[in-house]
Amino acid sequence: MVKQVSKESLDITKEKIAQLKKLFPEVISEGKIDVEKLQRTLADDVDGKDEKYSFNWAGRKDTFKSIQTTAKGTLVPAEKDSVNWDKTENLFIEGDNLEVLKLLQKAYFEKIKLIYIDPPYNTGKDFIYKDNFKQSIKSYFEQTRQSENGIKLTTNPETSGRYHSDWISMMYPRLFIARNLLRNDGVIIVSIDDNEVHNLRLILNEIFGEENFIADVIWNSTKSVTNTAIVSVAHTHNLVYLKNKDYFVVHRTEFRLPESGEGFSNPDHDPRGPWKADPFQVGGWRPNQQYEVKNPKTGKIYKPNPGCSWKNDYKKFQELLKDNRIVFGATGEAGPQRKRFLSEATERGRVVTTIWNDVDTTTNATQYLKKMFGFSAFDNPKPVNLIQRFIQLGTVDEGVIMDFFSGSGTTAEAVLQQNIEDGGTRTFICVQLPEPTNKESEARKEGFEKISDIAKKRIRKVISRINKEKNQKFGFKVFELKSSNYRQWENYDGKDITELSKQMKLFTDPLIKSYKEIDVIYECIIKEGLSLNAKIDKLAIKNNSIYKVSDQDFSFYITLDRDLKMESLNKLYLKKSDVLICLDQALSDSGKTNLAVQCNLKTI
Repeated sequence: MVKQVSKESLDITKEKIAQLKKLFPEVISEGKIDVEKLQRTLADDVDGKDEKYSFNWAGRKDTFKSIQTTAKGTLVPAEKDSVNWDKTENLFIEGDNLEVLKLLQKAYFEKIKLIYIDPPYNTGKDFIYKDNFKQSIKSYFEQTRQSENGIKLTTNPETSGRYHSDWISMMYPRLFIARNLLRNDGVIIVSIDDNEVHNLRLILNEIFGEENFIADVIWNSTKSVTNTAIVSVAHTHNLVYLKNKDYFVVHRTEFRLPESGEGFSNPDHDPRGPWKADPFQVGGWRPNQQYEVKNPKTGKIYKPNPGCSWKNDYKKFQELLKDNRIVFGATGEAGPQRKRFLSEATERGRVVTTIWNDVDTTTNATQYLKKMFGFSAFDNPKPVNLIQRFIQLGTVDEGVIMDFFSGSGTTAEAVLQQNIEDGGTRTFICVQLPEPTNKESEARKEGFEKISDIAKKRIRKVISRINKEKNQKFGFKVFELKSSNYRQWENYDGKDITELSKQMKLFTDPLIKSYKEIDVIYECIIKEGLSLNAKIDKLAIKNNSIYKVSDQDFSFYITLDRDLKMESLNKLYLKKSDVLICLDQALSDSGKTNLAVQCNLKTI
């Protein structure tokens, strides 16, 4: 059977219905869910109470319509803006992150190890995204006055009657789709201030599950004091959620910071290396861990404090003592302590606490960028070592790290820097709206029209420095969100037969007039579910221009020639499992029928 290529992003609603159909086939009637049947099937497990806690806001209904609306745009390569295109899997995508996330759904479903975002804080001054589920991407470009270059956003002043609701409506669909991209061992960390931290918790609880909340890490983001304030705010919240907490209950050492070695020494020249003395007493009374310990030097007897116990029972204590793992203070005259060797601590990692005042501040990050660019390039950037710490927590040494509010590109730099420091192979996907820089800003005066331009320049600078200093071949690929290469049918409500006929004639050709071959190939790549790092090879075939696209275990052949020769196809030696994409008009009806028996044929 001849199929059509996918012309839009993954339909989330259809996918959910398909999953439900597998679990409860009896509740699907004529392709739709019969809610009454589902309730009867689940019986007591359905909460039918009229009064119950729920999270609601003005615009919730339209938010879910926005989630359900498929993306019809595409991502086109911008190789001139990129570095080492053929040697890298790092991605920078310029465009509306909701549309981009939808386009990435199929290819990157459950592929992302860590998501870090620093979204607008809804202070009344920053920009927020105005989504409209009814608009096609063409209308979106027109509304934002982009003409596919730049973007116009709106602020969300506190005088707005839907001040918090508008912010929630912006964040919810992006986080909803983001969850689908996380691996089972995935982590998401979101920075936010006091304005919306309460609403962000509600959003994340509903999407990720309250049970998967791990911590609100408080970062001391500024050391300066605002003397005109009632209370000078010096912190930023960082909400940490896991995709599946059960995974980390078993593999908890994967969510640890590397042990720095600070405080470890080897005063007794122990052959096992540096160590640190940990308390031998723990809280809680345990009957088999109550015994006397005699200091061998002073003869003093030690017992656990009331309500406490020794860390191990007496038999284990004797083993540790014999193994030179019990010490009695620096002078040998104190109570018992247990040696913790650096080698053991490194393997287990260091448990993180929720108060961070030992990383750089926003001021440090601003000064760092100013030194890099020679002017104040970006307001309130996050410091690189803060994001590096998130990366250390959320990954071991591999995995894809995503940031879809990438701003000045700090996450991209942090990934590259962390790989240099620990030899990791992590890659990044950064997404940034082509948001215009302030007309009065130093960045605009220096020729940076968009924030995304600042980020790309920064990444290029960092890659150039690291490649030179460390003899590396780091790089990144740039893609831009554009209108589809496929002609989009627009409903015509008029009665003018000539106008209707004109529209019909346009659809004799499925592709737009100004399409580029490589752009169509990438649109097929992303909508057929291959990654943006898929390999594209042009085959040595004389009569037709045919490409093979490969991505791990999946591949397809594609040609956009208007006349596809059978002798060219014969050289492909197509099997039933092979996928061939071509123009519908490139083959006769009989040719398509015969080819569909031989392979998996998809037409444009």
